[in-house]
Amino acid sequence: MGFKINNQLIYSIICHHINHFTTVKNTVKHDYESHMILLTVYSHFLFQTIVAKKSLSWTGVFNAAESKDHKKLMSDRKLTIFAVAENLSMSQETVRRKLDKLCKRHLLNYSKKEGLSLGKKFKEAIKPVGKADMKGLIKIFEK
Repeated sequence: MGFKINNQLIYSIICHHINHFTTVKNTVKHDYESHMILLTVYSHFLFQTIVAKKSLSWTGVFNAAESKDHKKLMSDRKLTIFAVAENLSMSQETVRRKLDKLCKRHLLNYSKKEGLSLGKKFKEAIKPVGKADMKGLIKIFEK
């Protein structure tokens, strides 16, 4: 790395990770592995919007996630349980079990034909976490 990292910056970064963990635990109310599954599906969605050359703002991302085009975008490059398990170094059975709970809470959707996609309650669960993360990251960048 070409820049100086001191103990205050390292401390701030570690605090940001701890804050993220507690925000997820208290706001979204699921375990961290489930959150990583949720973020993997979200990152797949975001990557598909980038590949499709859709430039989206913070609000635009959530609007796109709630649109009818979202399912088509996600099913064109279907995300499978196997891919999520491989990406997160988790067993497929663990992913399937946690995914079942996420689907029951409407945070994600899954079908063998279309793969994984974001659920109708995704926005209300993730938006507060994203806002808290951005505030924390801005503080780190200011240091």
